[in-house]
Amino acid sequence: MSPSAQLGFLVLINFTLAPVEEIVPWGEPGSYRLHWFGLTYGEYWIQAGEASLFEYSDHARGVAAERYCSYQVVRLYEDLMDMLPYILETVPAPLVPYVSGERARILRNACDVWCERHDGAPDADRLYEFADAAVAWSGKRHLDSSYLAPPADIAIWSDEERVHIEWDNRDRQFQGKPAWSAILGSHQMSRAEFIDGMKSFHDRLMEQMAARVDQVVSGCLSSEIEIDLPGLIREHEQRTRSFDAALKVVPATDWQQAETAVGEILTARDGV
Repeated sequence: MSPSAQLGFLVLINFTLAPVEEIVPWGEPGSYRLHWFGLTYGEYWIQAGEASLFEYSDHARGVAAERYCSYQVVRLYEDLMDMLPYILETVPAPLVPYVSGERARILRNACDVWCERHDGAPDADRLYEFADAAVAWSGKRHLDSSYLAPPADIAIWSDEERVHIEWDNRDRQFQGKPAWSAILGSHQMSRAEFIDGMKSFHDRLMEQMAARVDQVVSGCLSSEIEIDLPGLIREHEQRTRSFDAALKVVPATDWQQAETAVGEILTARDGV
């Protein structure tokens, strides 16, 4: 039985932290160091129904990669916590087609053309802000993985009833073949299920990192590795409050401005 099935979540953030002794410290010989961020090194993936996001394709795994993404797990955690308020903010129906997929790409390209056309205009700053209003809301619902090569294209957003995860990795290739096992698809769940999945990720990461902090404080690291123990403890305490803090953020997206900007920029594109 999969971890997702065991915990009863339709979508679950899965991760495994690498053993402390296997984590490569930052810096050069004589100045090695580690911190809370670095101590989260491991692998992670998102189980979206039958699809495993951040799972490499058979081709990539056969050539150069492990099965799942290997990186500091907290990077995924931070990005999801930053996104969470926007994921839970309902996208108005007229803008749903522009969250992801082909229409979203058309809109981004139209915004680029719009900005180029108005470059140097007396009111260029205002027009650039207008273009930003057309796409910024969508960007806040795309999971940043630019630190990976290639990155994955994943959008997470909600309508009035459900949270949607959508991915399109058709152009994300490794040596001319798909880099990721999940190429194109989507998955839906209730808001409650999504929040439960996020809370589970938070709780499990904080629990495992609490144990890891205790290990480090007890002296498990080589004496060659410098680490600020009081700072490590303080940071862990701060991190434990991240999920609750994210839930308290209330976005103030100007949806009327966004709809107006999308309509005007696409009309200008069609009129070219």
